[in-house]
Amino acid sequence: MYDYRLDKTELLAPVSNFKSLYAAVQNGCDAVYLGGKSFNAREHAQNFTLEELKEVFEYVHIRGVKVYVTVNTLYKDTEIKEVLEFIELIYKNGVDGVIIQDLGTAKLIHEFLPDLELHASTQMTIHNLEGAKYLEELGFSRVILARELSLEEIKKIIEETQLEVECFVHGALCVSYSGQCLMSSLIGGRSGNRGRCAQPCRLPYTLINLDTKEVVGEEFAKSHLLSPKDINTLEILPDLIDSGIASFKIEGRMKRPEYTALVTEKYRKYIDDYLENSKQNYEVNEDDLEEVTQIFNRGGFIPGYYLGKEELDLISPQRPKNWGVKVGKVINYNNQSGECKIKLNKEVNSGDGIEIWTAEEKNPGVVLSESEEVNEDVIKIEIRGRIKAGDSVYRTSDKELLTRLQETYQLPNTIKKIEIYGHLTAKLGEPMELKVWEDEGHYVSVTGDFRCEEAKNQPVTESDLREQLNKLGDTPYEFGNVELDIDDNLFIPISKINQLRRRVVEALNLKRSKEFISAERSNEIKQKDFELNVADKVEKTGLTVYLKEVNHLEDVLEVGIDRVYCDIQKLNLDQINDLAQQSENYGTEFFVKFPQIARQNRLNEVKEKINRLENSQIDGYLVSQLGIAYLLQKTNKQLIADYSLNIFNSYSVNHWELEDYEGIILSPELNLKEIKALTEYNNINKEVIVYGHLPMMITEYCPIGSVITGFDTEQSCNQECLQTNYGLLDRKKMIAPIETDLDSCTTIIYNSQPLYVIDYLSEITQSGCQSYRLDFVREDKEEVVKILRAYRAKLDNKEFDFDTLKYKMNEKGYTTGHFYRGVK
Repeated sequence: MYDYRLDKTELLAPVSNFKSLYAAVQNGCDAVYLGGKSFNAREHAQNFTLEELKEVFEYVHIRGVKVYVTVNTLYKDTEIKEVLEFIELIYKNGVDGVIIQDLGTAKLIHEFLPDLELHASTQMTIHNLEGAKYLEELGFSRVILARELSLEEIKKIIEETQLEVECFVHGALCVSYSGQCLMSSLIGGRSGNRGRCAQPCRLPYTLINLDTKEVVGEEFAKSHLLSPKDINTLEILPDLIDSGIASFKIEGRMKRPEYTALVTEKYRKYIDDYLENSKQNYEVNEDDLEEVTQIFNRGGFIPGYYLGKEELDLISPQRPKNWGVKVGKVINYNNQSGECKIKLNKEVNSGDGIEIWTAEEKNPGVVLSESEEVNEDVIKIEIRGRIKAGDSVYRTSDKELLTRLQETYQLPNTIKKIEIYGHLTAKLGEPMELKVWEDEGHYVSVTGDFRCEEAKNQPVTESDLREQLNKLGDTPYEFGNVELDIDDNLFIPISKINQLRRRVVEALNLKRSKEFISAERSNEIKQKDFELNVADKVEKTGLTVYLKEVNHLEDVLEVGIDRVYCDIQKLNLDQINDLAQQSENYGTEFFVKFPQIARQNRLNEVKEKINRLENSQIDGYLVSQLGIAYLLQKTNKQLIADYSLNIFNSYSVNHWELEDYEGIILSPELNLKEIKALTEYNNINKEVIVYGHLPMMITEYCPIGSVITGFDTEQSCNQECLQTNYGLLDRKKMIAPIETDLDSCTTIIYNSQPLYVIDYLSEITQSGCQSYRLDFVREDKEEVVKILRAYRAKLDNKEFDFDTLKYKMNEKGYTTGHFYRGVK
């Protein structure tokens, strides 16, 4: 197998427009990642048109920089043709790789454009070795790992696969595992999986006792309990480099170009510093750290999860936006005049922006003018607000720093130059010839159209020739040396020398830009190549149930269901066999469900359980992540792919059918019209969820423990989550239940209201699906039985007291999900 891995650590910078492109390249990145106008996970960034992308490819390739295009959202059936056409066009124009989330589309790309690098998006939630191996077998060359992994876990993936590994080293951190977050989707219909995340995690929340509805941790009420600090790994870069990570990714396509310029500059500096010197001498300058803090931070930084999550000061509850740098505090404020005196501990200058943090959280700010009085580190300004002595003052923008950074992209061809070498031959009666080359091996030769003449007056000198050849202006080149082989007493017009210089630059530009396209790129994708066959119509309305706890199994079986999924986490093999036998007695299939998130240690335990389960009485497995899909490739049991695999279109369905899966559970983000269109293809059993509290996010962070300990990482939470049921109260008075997993200390935050669609069930069952699933994760026995009986009666067209149940559901509150609204 070809080893895709890089010879050196790649610095990968975010780009959303031409200014940030110039900022990234001129400050030393090795590659950039960016999106087109559609199909990428930052739909709200400016992004590029197809014509602009051609310009981008030429610009970066001339300068020896690679470009990866994000096509990393989930696609609807109606979009697949357009997606593939876009990918084919950027492929032919020289893109170095595409970043993909959708498995079905990835399979098509690898089949028809096999020389195009596939990079697995972090939205694929690859968080263990087996998940990485699964993608390696599908033809991916790079994996962008989940940001929650430790350095030891990353090393294992690097050592035991041929994949390049890309990791985020700086910027915003999602509190949820990427690809497993439905929070924005379920709350507001803006899907993170579709690139339209509204970031509800950055909003204020209050931790409450679910049973009493009392506030827990009053001092943190209405705080930003789910808003993480940004990652900054400058101080642990040597460890990351030594681990073998191929690409260091800077987050920030939604941020200003000055941010891109500064962060790229600093990481370039310290990567080179370590590679050229040694770990023993490695140290990050305090001034550099302050500049990075100034450009953007949320209450300081964290090193990510690379060193583990114990004592990780993850959350910034006070404020989810940029803090800037603290420069002083208010020592006196006059409410009538608005005069404010500030004691400074850092220098501020005219043009800087400052902000005063007040108890009201409506922080007034001002841009300093030259007229502000400064006397012995005390500055006097005029500003209005509910300001008091002792309020902290932050510098939110540094004019001098911003001006310096802007200079790096205002003249994008003059900051970073490529050294070239030349040889000019000029002989009497012959045209000039200029040969140019550089260290990367690109070589061009251009012959002029003027034959050198004998000088009648003043001949051209070597100094004249060198002066004109060195006028490379806004080109990306500068001469390191030019050798001259010229006759004496020649006449050559200056215009002809300039013309030759311009032509050789054009030739070298063409040579460099085209040679970064690694293949002829003559492959094509034709529509007939990816058309799907119409499926056989299967008239079936099976009823399935997912039980978080198995205590209610007997009661569920008595109602009559076709299949039950049970969590394996708390069950041993004897219990599983008993439950499977119990289910078989009722003619019900029994499937076990493994966790959506299983880091390497837990996945090793899962592997052992699978070995024992292969000889058990269970009927099959509900597969909720790619690592477990890899482990079950040779199973003798039935397999069903869960919705957490983000099965969103006919091509992702087709992938699992070709993997010999018995069935799939469709994404809860699809609407009814999209489901009906999708079910026309593929003969695999298709299932949708029609009841239950859906998980909004899965996170390594515990808001319960954080609030209980007052965000003091040195204190123990004493497993408080075992004592009480907790939830998060939002601004609209909705309460999202929290569930913790003590074995892994992960947290699931559920939607505040259960999905309940019994009034629409008749229409939903006309969608062409074969199974309809109820998830019971928070209901007691009485609720489980009553709700299940209602759905059973509705499917069987039997009498039931639906009005009473609806009254209770109205009291409780419920949602009809995306069946009639979908996501954009």
